Amino acid sequence: MDTIRWGILGAGHIAGKWASDLALVEGASLQAVWARDAAKATEFGERFGAARVAGSVEQLLSEGDLDAVYVATPHGRHRDDALACIQAGIPVLCEKAFALDLAQAEEMVHAARERKVFLMEALWTRFLPSFLEGKRLVDSGAIGQPLSVTADFGFVAPYDPARRLWDPSMGGGALLDIGLYPLFFAREFLGPFESFEAQTTLAPNGTDRSIRVRGHHRDGATSESFATFDESTPCVCVVEGTEGRLTFERMFHTPTDLFVSAHRGSSVRIPATRDGHGYQWETTHAGRCVREGLLESPVWPLSRTLELMSLLDSVRRAMRG
Repeated sequence: MDTIRWGILGAGHIAGKWASDLALVEGASLQAVWARDAAKATEFGERFGAARVAGSVEQLLSEGDLDAVYVATPHGRHRDDALACIQAGIPVLCEKAFALDLAQAEEMVHAARERKVFLMEALWTRFLPSFLEGKRLVDSGAIGQPLSVTADFGFVAPYDPARRLWDPSMGGGALLDIGLYPLFFAREFLGPFESFEAQTTLAPNGTDRSIRVRGHHRDGATSESFATFDESTPCVCVVEGTEGRLTFERMFHTPTDLFVSAHRGSSVRIPATRDGHGYQWETTHAGRCVREGLLESPVWPLSRTLELMSLLDSVRRAMRG
């Protein structure tokens, strides 16, 4: 296929960034959009040039004019929306957090494998040039053996149980919404968590408003991951090694500058590639997978999505004591 015709479920903030970046993806177009708010879907379709606006999920999937669907609805809908696409035989790029828990994620993966439909978690950070370069530097030994990863992600979100961020049924809470980013970096640079300790602060309705995870990895490496809705934090990730340090600067999970410093005194800043918002890289990769008839990504396979969801479930169990 020359052009991947994308459908999108959802018309929120992240959906808008993704749709804007679609213009940077070669061989891709926005074919159809659906959102729970019909007026919002219409405005979204007009703003981003969608060929049609669907009145329901079923209508979006039934026209036979889609090559892939990006699921950008709230976390609590991801399983049902992804399963609807899979049952329709349409490849799926599903926004993170992939599902509310491991059981839902496993159901989605099983359905995709059974129906032989492409499925990928839209963990956009994994495909950013800044992340790829940082991973290359660490893997090449630029800072020696990795010893630790420290990452924080926090912003002020006033408590409101009616908002998605604070609604556990919709995937609310600091862990699922932003905490997975520090945990993802810790896992990617230090390997799987062998054990961890977790501390949390809860909102009145029991939703986690902040979470700190101290992880233990292979060869004695350690990590500290912090996420909160109570304060604006530096949002920086530091990978410390025996020979130097790699710093993903502010908003470390986005296209950001890298700062590499060696213990012997040399240092270099690597500017980020800042075209668009950064969602074009995951979309380009997903489109390539669809064209090649793959059922999952070789870069971010479903096994890694399930591993991350399993870790998130373990942290939540630890939070509950």
